[in-house]
Amino acid sequence: MSRPDPFGNRIDEVMEWDATDDLTDYTAEDGLDAATLWDLPEAFACIIRSEAKSGKITEKAYRSLSAAKKHVLKCMKQKDRVLILTDSTITCLLYTSPSPRDSTYLA
Repeated sequence: MSRPDPFGNRIDEVMEWDATDDLTDYTAEDGLDAATLWDLPEAFACIIRSEAKSGKITEKAYRSLSAAKKHVLKCMKQKDRVLILTDSTITCLLYTSPSPRDSTYLA
């Protein structure tokens, strides 16, 4: 008797589906409904995603708020865009330049 595949998948079923180029319509309400289903595990204080001017995206999960704060301050010095996700909020920090010369990187 053979054992079941521990890495089983549905590829045969998926390959039988009819592909379409049509986009799926969704509303802002659909997005908000999806956001309410978010659950950050208790072990983590927050998740921080930063985007550098070069376009490089970094995402880190933090168990310590002090470590998260250090990372956010570092990102702010580098003028990165920062998205902070906690169990109850999603916050976006956008750097705005104090001088008109640096206005090419406004959020």
